[in-house]
Amino acid sequence: MNNKKSFIGFIVIVFVIILQSTILSNFSIKGIKPDIVLVLLILISNYSGSLKGQSIGFTAGLVEDFVSLSPLGFNALIHTIIGYLSGITFGKIFLDPIFVPIVFVFIGTLIKSVLSFFLLLLFFTEKAGSIFTMSLFIEMGFNILITPVIYFFLKFIRILPSSNDSRLS
Repeated sequence: MNNKKSFIGFIVIVFVIILQSTILSNFSIKGIKPDIVLVLLILISNYSGSLKGQSIGFTAGLVEDFVSLSPLGFNALIHTIIGYLSGITFGKIFLDPIFVPIVFVFIGTLIKSVLSFFLLLLFFTEKAGSIFTMSLFIEMGFNILITPVIYFFLKFIRILPSSNDSRLS
């Protein structure tokens, strides 16, 4: 993925962060909503590589920290790690339109939950709770449901290459 597409991908993520923290926060079930930023980060990082993935993840996480009530650096660290891990698959795994993105998002949501748990356990012991809650499974379900829609949206706006393009360009 070239620098122009990475920059456009980052702008889309920042726009979605603002949208998710304002308008989309009204659309939740029992306070749980899909993490569109996470889905975008995983898909874009897979086509950008680990360096761009962690850079986009860190910056997007920092923006998310500024617009949310999380401690500064909380989302930045989590998104940096997820961006890096998603990016190491660049050029190694063929990303079909449905199954592989869903698997990546499932794993990414699980990693986000585990990292959040350990960070909360380390700094805010009283708020740590547990990892495998009903909230996690509802969020996983939301994220899995929106993944194909976001995948095709990213293809439509040409952030992700079309099937005619080479993955390694």
